[in-house]
Amino acid sequence: MPSANDSFVAAVSFIFGVLAWAQMPALCGFMFSSTRAGAQNYVYSIWLGALIALIGLASALRSVLQGGRQPLLLAGFAASAGFIAFALLDQALYGSACRAVFTALSPPA
Repeated sequence: MPSANDSFVAAVSFIFGVLAWAQMPALCGFMFSSTRAGAQNYVYSIWLGALIALIGLASALRSVLQGGRQPLLLAGFAASAGFIAFALLDQALYGSACRAVFTALSPPA
């Protein structure tokens, strides 16, 4: 049976799921442009995204296991789980995406 705070839990889960994905362009595009290694530091983006996604998963897990089926809750849960799966299974593609964002957002030399 869904609890009374499922709407809040759904919002928190969704926000952290979106943040897990949204940190990549910010980190790869803007922050890494000021480092010597540049986009080669994409592993830090994976770690940050995974930590954010774990918070999203942890916040949604109880509601999902108790039968919560709000679209926002499921979307946040899926976004967080998707980020973790993507980061674990295909780091090379993540690194390529990070380098592409870095190249697109870096100022011309």
